[in-house]
Amino acid sequence: MRVAIFTNTYHPTVNGVAHCVAAYREGLLARGVDVTVFAPAPTKYDRRRDPENVLRFPAVPVPMDVDYPIAMPYSRSVRKALQRMQFDVIHTQHPVWVGAWGAWYARWNELPLVSTVHTEYELFAPLVPLPTPLVEMYLRVRVASYCNKCQVVTTAVESTRRRLQEQGVAVPIEILPNPIRVAEFARADGASVRRRLGLDDEVVLIGFVGRLSPEKNLDVLLTAVGTVLHQAPQAAFVVVGDGPEMEVARNWAARLGASDRVFLVGALPHPDIPPYQAAIDIMVTASLSETQPLAHTEAMAAGTPVVALRAPGAEDMIDPGANGLLSEVPDGAGGLAENMLELVNNGDRRTQMGTQARRWAQRFDLESVTDRLLEIYEQAIDLGAELPL
Repeated sequence: MRVAIFTNTYHPTVNGVAHCVAAYREGLLARGVDVTVFAPAPTKYDRRRDPENVLRFPAVPVPMDVDYPIAMPYSRSVRKALQRMQFDVIHTQHPVWVGAWGAWYARWNELPLVSTVHTEYELFAPLVPLPTPLVEMYLRVRVASYCNKCQVVTTAVESTRRRLQEQGVAVPIEILPNPIRVAEFARADGASVRRRLGLDDEVVLIGFVGRLSPEKNLDVLLTAVGTVLHQAPQAAFVVVGDGPEMEVARNWAARLGASDRVFLVGALPHPDIPPYQAAIDIMVTASLSETQPLAHTEAMAAGTPVVALRAPGAEDMIDPGANGLLSEVPDGAGGLAENMLELVNNGDRRTQMGTQARRWAQRFDLESVTDRLLEIYEQAIDLGAELPL
């Protein structure tokens, strides 16, 4: 089988979609599938670092702090490659830019099209300098229209499938989990990280791993963690990630006055993440809309329970009382802090939840997800290459 993946983001950019695409490619290549990735080239990126089957569009930075460079629609190397290559299926990761070009290529060549919906795009409406309700409506219509031109749409969780169906997506929508190498996190040792941070075994380390951006609801997260650190002197907090709201986190830490218990590590290469996940005792998030956050899956694979708000993504992944705890959105930072404190003060319960979390995470191992992805590609091929108008 020969597969072309079109994406708006790819390594060395650090975000969930880039990691997913890299994992898809890795899993498919291991099965003997011929995979070619078409992606933007980040600013000053040396394309000689890419393997032969990763082709880049020239790109310019987004005029804001976002991890998605804007791809330019013309690349001589991409054009020549598309002219000489033959594919069995096209797999896009976004309904705009490079994803739209992948859909056009599929249509022109009468190839089956699969697309993955990684996020709720309406979340990004406030970034557009137009009335937010208008932008949200446009995005809903745009995403549904794009999806209905595919043979198969995939998404990581059931809540996103329901939302897409409610918005008018009529083609098959299949669940395709975001994959990780479970063993990398299951065998990770956090002792070196804890030594580096100066933490002994008695310290309960709360952690957030991810991009520091508005959609992560950082104000609620930090307020909740501040409450916990005030009430539980045995707790500490580490942030692994960077983004436009890093300065917010720095200012919060300075006001808190607990510099010996707050660690803002910044962004790390993905291979360095497993020891941090293993060092963390409680993963926390306040995001109100995710699909299947990789950081949650990685935490659970490392045996770490997750505390979150009851919102899309989190409620798909967390079985309350088993592998983590959910608080109600109206309860805000107070509810989140209460659940964290429950686990901070109960080591036996943390251990029990961590064991359940490890078991739960097995379903997201790369090999299992690759099996599912190949089934979806075969489904798309069987449905035929004629795209609806």
